[in-house]
Amino acid sequence: MGKVKKKCCRSKPKRCKSCPVVALRLRKAGADDLSGKALTRAIKIARIY
Repeated sequence: MGKVKKKCCRSKPKRCKSCPVVALRLRKAGADDLSGKALTRAIKIARIY
């Protein structure tokens, strides 16, 4: 995932990839075990408002 920011910038139409909200959603989805297309799809879903 990389570095996570301290505060969400709430950029529209999607949250940025380093947003703490996106990191939390990925952690809840169990993205640590994912790779390839599955990881890309999980990130895409996590970034939606």
